[in-house]
Amino acid sequence: MIAVPIGVVAGLGAALFYYLLADATNYFLGFIAGLTLPTEGTSNLAQLTWSSSFPRVLLVPALLVLGGLAVGLLIWKAAPEVAGHGTDATIRAFHHAAGKVRARVPLLKTLASVITLGTGGSGGREGPTSQIGGGFGSLWADLVHLSDRDRRIALAAGMGAGIGAIFRAPLGGAVYGAEILYTGDFEPEVFVPGIIASVVAYSVYSSIFGFHTLFATPASLAVYAFSPARLPLYAVLGVVCGAVGLLFTWMYHWSDRWFKLGRLHPALRPAVGAGVAGGIFLAAWFLLPQQSHFASLSSLSVGYGFVQAAMLGQLASGNFTVTIVSLLLAAVAVRMVMTSFVIGSGGSAGLFGTSVVVGALLGTAIGGTFHVLFPGLVPLSVVAVFSIVGMMSFFGGISKAPLGVLIMVVEMAGSYTILPAAMLAIFIAYVVTGRTHIYDEQLPSRIQSPAHRKEYRTYFLSELPVGEVARHNSEPVPPDMTVREALDLAVLHGHAALSVEAEGRWLGGVRLKDLLEVPAEAREKLRVADLARPVEVRLPSRLSALDALRQMEQAQSHLAAVVLEEDPTQVLGLVTRRGLRTPPLDIAEFSGG
Repeated sequence: MIAVPIGVVAGLGAALFYYLLADATNYFLGFIAGLTLPTEGTSNLAQLTWSSSFPRVLLVPALLVLGGLAVGLLIWKAAPEVAGHGTDATIRAFHHAAGKVRARVPLLKTLASVITLGTGGSGGREGPTSQIGGGFGSLWADLVHLSDRDRRIALAAGMGAGIGAIFRAPLGGAVYGAEILYTGDFEPEVFVPGIIASVVAYSVYSSIFGFHTLFATPASLAVYAFSPARLPLYAVLGVVCGAVGLLFTWMYHWSDRWFKLGRLHPALRPAVGAGVAGGIFLAAWFLLPQQSHFASLSSLSVGYGFVQAAMLGQLASGNFTVTIVSLLLAAVAVRMVMTSFVIGSGGSAGLFGTSVVVGALLGTAIGGTFHVLFPGLVPLSVVAVFSIVGMMSFFGGISKAPLGVLIMVVEMAGSYTILPAAMLAIFIAYVVTGRTHIYDEQLPSRIQSPAHRKEYRTYFLSELPVGEVARHNSEPVPPDMTVREALDLAVLHGHAALSVEAEGRWLGGVRLKDLLEVPAEAREKLRVADLARPVEVRLPSRLSALDALRQMEQAQSHLAAVVLEEDPTQVLGLVTRRGLRTPPLDIAEFSGG
């Protein structure tokens, strides 16, 4: 009842977005700018050609700027959430906003992304699609009055469903939706509804566009045989994808910070970024005319058709000369720079798509190089495998979602034979990128997520003996110690309370809050004995911290003494209600201002 409607809408939303984007691209880049761009998902040579004409190509920067202005107005007037790639906004909603996304966001994100990509902005369509699916998941959860927990699950399931539909990878999309929220963890509760929603979304989307893989793979891949001898070559591919992924992450984050910290009006930022990208496009068009301006044209819009052409050997008929390999690497650089300016300035497009293009072109360049160096080990038919593994290794490293991406490789290739190569390359790229990741809002694990703070706190408190908290939370001090000395001691050791004792006799307790309330000029004169108070609530040391907190709240006491089970007259230490809520007490809470 929850996952199926999300899957239906995610599939229909992905289809609508695809139609609108295709029409916008044909109109702006085809009809106005006179460009012919290749199409993915086909092996028809007539659809794998590209061309441009002078002087109409000079209109491309103007189209980019106009698209940036339109998106900037949407961001400024209607919804700031549609700026950028969209994945961070969805992850932020999961962790910090109880999974809530405004109802207008999916529709406005669709419009903004169609404008950005349709006018030539460099990016992908997966990020917007996942935000559309996640946004409806959030809306549907509100319509059927789900809890905050279930709303978050619906949001993540919608994200995965959008990816599963438009990538035609239902299992990979579902795992991606559970994995992309963290850099080193999963959201296990998302798996079941995510898989259901993703299967439904894939079925709806593919019923419209056909049940085939995103890219048409060469016929030779059907008989591709795994060879352990090639594993070192795939390891090299993983290292290169990881290293280039680090560069791309730095470029994107630099651009994103520059535009956010600059003085440009929010409505103008996407236009400025698109203008810079347009200048880079023209420079590449004039300076790199080889292969019908492959490097410049492949940097526009989604660019999947160029990946398809490269995979099927249409770039110089698979003859990997130094010029062709250099051209592929130049296309990688142009694509990364243009994407950084378009999306970093606020243009609405995904980083996933550019990662696919960059990784595929890198894989083709490296596979082609190995084909020239080791033709017996890497025949021409195997270069396509390097392209597929490269596209996923690049994104798997910088997204910190290697398992979801790994499954997508198998679903996209339609073959399990490339799985060992993909496993090796993707996880090497993951290791090479270290702690660097492209999505700022990802958290290391569930324990750091505000979405799980209450449940983890409850679990820890139920398993933690209150005696352990007392040992960290308080310290015995003599009654003649000055308030100044006691305050310095409490702050230095991070204690919420001090136990006042003299010659083994317990006199009472004093809270850090009481010490802080003493005026500065009186702290040298007053002694802690003057502030010590009797503590009526006594707690056995083996009682759980959760039960101790409940007893203190019931007694409306902010301070309690913890006594030994064997000898209730012996005080082990003191605990405060605030200290029990956040054990162990963090010194930075008092020393950090």
